[in-house]
Amino acid sequence: MHTDSSARLAPIRYQSTPPLTHPADGIFSAQPLGALYAPEKTTFRVWAPTASSVMLHLYEAPVGGRAKIFSMRKLDDGCWEKVILDDLLGRYYTYSAGGSDPRFDPNRELLDPYAKAVTNHDGRSIVVHDETPVADRPLFPPSEAIIYEMHIRDFTIDPDSGIQRRGKYLGVIEPGTHLTGRLEVTTGLDHLVELGVNVVQLLPIGEFHNDKAEDQYGWGYDAVHHFSPEGWYATERFTCRRVSEVKQMVSELHLRGIRVTLDVVFNHTYESIHSGKVYSFEGLVPGYYYRLKPDGDYWNGSGTGNEFRSEAPMVRRYLLDCLKHWVTEYKVDGFRFDLLGLVDRETIRQLTQELHAIDPNLLIYGEPWAGGSTPIEITHKGAQRGQNWAVFNDHFRDAIKGNVFKVRETGFAQSGAQKHSLKQGIRGAIDDFTDSPLETINYVECHDNHTLWDRLVISTIDDARITESDRRAMDKLAAAILFTSQGIPFIQTGQEFLRTKGGDHNSYDKPDAVNMIRWREKAAHQDIYEYYQGLIALRRAHPLFRLETAEQVRRAIRFLDDDSAWVAPSGCVAYLIEDVTGRDEWARALVILNPNPKASEVTIPEGRWRVFGNKKEVSTFPLRPKSLLVAESRATVAPRSALILGELKLPVPVLAEPPQMIADLSY
Repeated sequence: MHTDSSARLAPIRYQSTPPLTHPADGIFSAQPLGALYAPEKTTFRVWAPTASSVMLHLYEAPVGGRAKIFSMRKLDDGCWEKVILDDLLGRYYTYSAGGSDPRFDPNRELLDPYAKAVTNHDGRSIVVHDETPVADRPLFPPSEAIIYEMHIRDFTIDPDSGIQRRGKYLGVIEPGTHLTGRLEVTTGLDHLVELGVNVVQLLPIGEFHNDKAEDQYGWGYDAVHHFSPEGWYATERFTCRRVSEVKQMVSELHLRGIRVTLDVVFNHTYESIHSGKVYSFEGLVPGYYYRLKPDGDYWNGSGTGNEFRSEAPMVRRYLLDCLKHWVTEYKVDGFRFDLLGLVDRETIRQLTQELHAIDPNLLIYGEPWAGGSTPIEITHKGAQRGQNWAVFNDHFRDAIKGNVFKVRETGFAQSGAQKHSLKQGIRGAIDDFTDSPLETINYVECHDNHTLWDRLVISTIDDARITESDRRAMDKLAAAILFTSQGIPFIQTGQEFLRTKGGDHNSYDKPDAVNMIRWREKAAHQDIYEYYQGLIALRRAHPLFRLETAEQVRRAIRFLDDDSAWVAPSGCVAYLIEDVTGRDEWARALVILNPNPKASEVTIPEGRWRVFGNKKEVSTFPLRPKSLLVAESRATVAPRSALILGELKLPVPVLAEPPQMIADLSY
């Protein structure tokens, strides 16, 4: 989220989960909630146990008009209910609630927290029944995931993208789009397929605070409503079209072999009694959904004003119901939790268990930190051990490019620094904070902080010896590290062609001019794009780059530079990966990383090696079929580059001309 830059600067309090003290804490309902539609009747049911009256306001139109107002009946479990005998499909409604608590306001109209669609963050709820079909999920395990983070508007808004429904859900899935005047440069959906990623992670698409003006920009972290898709990305926001269009988007991505995960914001909402911005939670059950201090003020572990009280029974139920709704109704494939550190561990345990009962391959992962002081024990790195969910590996990120809070600091890609942390990341953090490489999300760039290219520029700008060509090589080196390491790799949209935000590190409220993907950059940096494409194809082709257990990693990976007998220039890192699972066509891989500004000649282990990646390109086929290396050969690794070798299991044919004992592989 956009507060990440303060996440580890603010003082963080580590405490146990606070006791449940709200008057509604002992009142639980298991009944279905929301507007429960049938052609002959709709049952409206909302949980508001501390209210003394709840009214249903039924409208014909999305704005304006006079409501029909109905008194609702209170049930024993804290719910209020009203049944309307009519076909109300597509009708609009709100609630109002009154009670002895002075925070109630019976004149305030509220959204239904369980509404499946709303007209706006401060608008009306909609009675929904949508049967748009969604194609089944592509079948592959988490170990094969390659995650591509995407903001709907950024990805589709460029006028040169060739996309007709720019800024919209349906724009993501338009086929056959290309850069204006360049038929060979694919954009949009075809670009995703061509690149080879198989998981798209969408920045929040739940309804968030936004005035919906064309010049108003948002990442989506000002969450208001979690069940309803955001109307800003729909072609018509006052109807249920947003529901069908998200389903169409997910379905088409599934048909292209791409799973879809949602970035969800359950750590806070934009709502606040103090500011008067009350949309649902604080209006229906004041003080229940948020962690409050003894003086009634909000805890602010999110850094954005409040934090959701996930440990409260009906809040926990709300999270579970919402996530299961997205998985069953939209067939989404997992969730990235914003500031997961603020979601209590028991809630994470239950939601992981229940979601994996639906599909064991669903991806569950998140940010293991907070943005300020909180009364709960933060769900930090290590809390995920053996729990079947993953966290972002900021240790690895910072090892590759430098600490994100120290913008001039360099990492391994720029200077060869931070080798120890780099090696821990390459091994899937099993010697750091994981029990399995599948518990780490490996990344060097995301929506927060600088893009990788901007960081490479900023961190090296004072060294006149470093050229743009050097920085391009650093980018490729960082990508090679990412895609040959154990764990689940993650890139941000545009990272594959040197996306820049002009040095902006926190562009959550900046205009399209800063945030949009410029598809001409793909054409301008085709070599970088093809390098990423080659690395993705290589990773997908070889299981030894995506091991599933710590035991496999310990057996498979050996760092040559840990051996005092291995002679290499200072700064280089080299690692062997054995095929310990028997699933790969290679017997071994050898990756040599040279961050130095000069070429490095290294001795490589005895073997029958072929070259699959160097400074210029990466391929699933040998780059130089005649360059078969023999026992105790040496290889020259180009400056600021990775050399990727593979040893085939099958007998290698004898070449017509003998290989050289010293092979220059740096071209």
